[in-house]
Amino acid sequence: MHRSKIFKISVLSASVIFACSSLAAEVDSTEEEDVERIQVRGFAASQERNLNIKRFSDTIVDAVTAEDVGKFPDQTVADSLARISGVQVERSDGESDRVSIRGTAPHLNLTLLNGQNVASATASTSILTPSRGFNYSLLPSEVIQTLEVHKSAQAKIDEGSLGGTVIVRTRKPLEMERNFLAVSARMAYQDTSNKTSPLLSGFYSWKDENEDFGFNFSAVYKENNIQRDSKFTRGLSRVVRDDMTYFAPAEARASRYESAQDLTTLTAAFQFAPTDSWSFIFNNLYSKVDQENFSVANGAYLIGSPNDIQFSNLAGSLITSGRVFPNANDGNWQKEALYTANYHLGGYQTRVHDLQATYKADNYTLSFQAGFTRAKGDIKDDQVEFQAAAEADFSIVGGDVSYRFDDTLMPADYNGLYTHRNLISNAQKESYFQADLNYALNGDWFTSIDAGVKYRAHNKTSGLFKVVWHPNDLGAARLNQFTNGSLIQDFFAQGNEQHALYQFNHAAWQQWTEDTTPLREYDHMEYAFDLTENIGNAYLQGNFSVDKLRGNIGVRYARTEQTSEGFDFWMQFPWAPESWIWTPVVVERSYDDILPSLNLNYSLADDLIVRFAAAKVISRPDYDLLTSRRGYRKTAFHNPPNPGFQGNPHLDPYRANQYDLSAEYYFTRASIVSIAYFYKDISSYIDEQYFPVMLPDEAGNLDEYNLRTPVNTEGGVNQGIELNLQHNFGNGFGVLANYTYANAKMNEEGKELPNNSRHTYNATVYYDQGDWSARISYNYRDRYYAGIIGEHRWYQSGYGQIDTNISYRINQNFTAMLQVVNLGDAKAKAEVGDDGVPFRINHFGRRVFAGVRATF
Repeated sequence: MHRSKIFKISVLSASVIFACSSLAAEVDSTEEEDVERIQVRGFAASQERNLNIKRFSDTIVDAVTAEDVGKFPDQTVADSLARISGVQVERSDGESDRVSIRGTAPHLNLTLLNGQNVASATASTSILTPSRGFNYSLLPSEVIQTLEVHKSAQAKIDEGSLGGTVIVRTRKPLEMERNFLAVSARMAYQDTSNKTSPLLSGFYSWKDENEDFGFNFSAVYKENNIQRDSKFTRGLSRVVRDDMTYFAPAEARASRYESAQDLTTLTAAFQFAPTDSWSFIFNNLYSKVDQENFSVANGAYLIGSPNDIQFSNLAGSLITSGRVFPNANDGNWQKEALYTANYHLGGYQTRVHDLQATYKADNYTLSFQAGFTRAKGDIKDDQVEFQAAAEADFSIVGGDVSYRFDDTLMPADYNGLYTHRNLISNAQKESYFQADLNYALNGDWFTSIDAGVKYRAHNKTSGLFKVVWHPNDLGAARLNQFTNGSLIQDFFAQGNEQHALYQFNHAAWQQWTEDTTPLREYDHMEYAFDLTENIGNAYLQGNFSVDKLRGNIGVRYARTEQTSEGFDFWMQFPWAPESWIWTPVVVERSYDDILPSLNLNYSLADDLIVRFAAAKVISRPDYDLLTSRRGYRKTAFHNPPNPGFQGNPHLDPYRANQYDLSAEYYFTRASIVSIAYFYKDISSYIDEQYFPVMLPDEAGNLDEYNLRTPVNTEGGVNQGIELNLQHNFGNGFGVLANYTYANAKMNEEGKELPNNSRHTYNATVYYDQGDWSARISYNYRDRYYAGIIGEHRWYQSGYGQIDTNISYRINQNFTAMLQVVNLGDAKAKAEVGDDGVPFRINHFGRRVFAGVRATF
């Protein structure tokens, strides 16, 4: 046998063995559409490719394609998705990392890499809500070829999305040039931290002369230095005055957060086509983030003496400004001034290994896909609090949050109050297998049939080990031991110090924890769960085309078998785990869904397409809602009294019937004007309610406890309109613009659909001709409901951001690039109630990326 052939088979065999060790797989359930090929490069050319995918699709799809290998239009994948009508993003640490589609929360949408799920984990201190939402920060834009946003459902695409499905596609070696290399080097600068950091990427692709074997590799390394200044309130406490009930912020505070993150992502793809009929492709991805975070906060802690508040302004029942006085009656609540320092060290990683085999005969194509994905996240979260008795003024009016102490208050006046170390872990894994058949027909109507089966085993775990010190009990700590009294400088980039916000020596505090014996160490049952889902699927889809009508009709069957493991525990004292009585709980259940879908596309003219789609869709509940954990305790110092919490492993998924109607007019090859109407009739939604439940205490005596419980509710309707315009003027200039109106009304009175922005719009003006390419973009999403705090609703405020991008082609091989993110220095805000009372203000500042890209 020829040596090159032996080499190809050896590599392929190793790939097969490696993939089979995972016990899983799935075929790419979304085959690439038959579209016209466009070979030109650049931003304008990528917009033509986007329209090409949309125009020739049998479903309602929007797409974003790379301008060239390793060159995506935006800094992050989520930023590019935000340019699509009906798509909104959520930001953390100043970067877009989660996506909402048509007013649905991120965990109600689905993201697939080459047709399959990607496990994700976090190194976040908030593990109360481990989400199904995909974290786009682990997927650098440099490794992506195409993003497709499927807004209508079809039977051959995985179920699990209420809003839409994002399919991320990477490059196939045999579809690329024979010997291609692309590298880029950029420096990133954040103006708030005044720090620079590198962003390096490389991509290499090769295939043999016969074009039957090839491979590609990519590597991305990115450092991210972040500084965030915040003004915020946290919680609302009751104030009773003259038989009237008011609410005051539990805290009015200021903070500075600094983070250093390193992202490393590696991909490798091997493709082998030994005959005209057989082809194999083995895709691999490894992504890792390491991070170290520091933060300090100080401000007025008001909850200790709520009835000693002297207030001067009201917004309804909200106390928006006033003064608090030291509580001399209770030494445990003499903390009108509360200083907090946090240190986080950890990271998370994700890997994907996927093998696909395809056999093409004269009238059918048979595909098999098997693989697995794993993710793990760990973090050490240290927090220490210091308290001081003080007279404090606070204000949450005029769009600002502020506080003020007497200038005689010094670090030596702060006593150590509490400290803990949380060792947080979370993991996710999935193995899958899928087989798909496409059979060509010679009928007058139906052109082909798609059929397939899929099985995936999914597991999500989370846990927390807690270490607690009490500095005041140990008589060991005052704030002046860890600060020299210097204040945080240039707060909110305004050139001034922030009152009473002291710089903190985190290294000295870490040494203190090493030298001091903890008060207690324990596994915290409230955060421990193990959830397993085994999901089986089968689908049948008929594809038709007759005259000017084309589309598909099909049905997908999904069976979900779920096992939830947790703990049931009584907490006599929530701070003393030795007083807890706990019992392991395992709950098993299963449910079935039959999901029909229809997509119709009619060409009124060569350049005018009308589309209609209808489908039944589901989205499974977030992991933490399905836990079988339950904790409760006796206390009257709460509303309602005797509080507790519990998961609900018997929750049904979110279910909806959705309908889409759109018209698209392609008035040039690179231009479109379109309008779309969507209607989602949500029959089952999930909310949290307090339920009175009779439960035993440590002596077996029954009492009534009020348990916060996730429940299925009546749902509602979310409907809206999308307007879209794209035009290339033919002289290098072009424009992209879209607007989305989403009006959600829940059936239950007083309820709102979370994450739903009523108004969203985007606009981009670009120039792309010769060696120059430049564009400026504006993206805005209206405020949206985010939750309940102290019997009041809180909202993320409307947010708009300007981004710019300029590149110059130096010669055939080198291009210089400059990008500015958040050019207008917008601040992210949140508000409480209907009067716009400020709840949180975050300032990240601008980020500038400059560098060079080379191709060979």
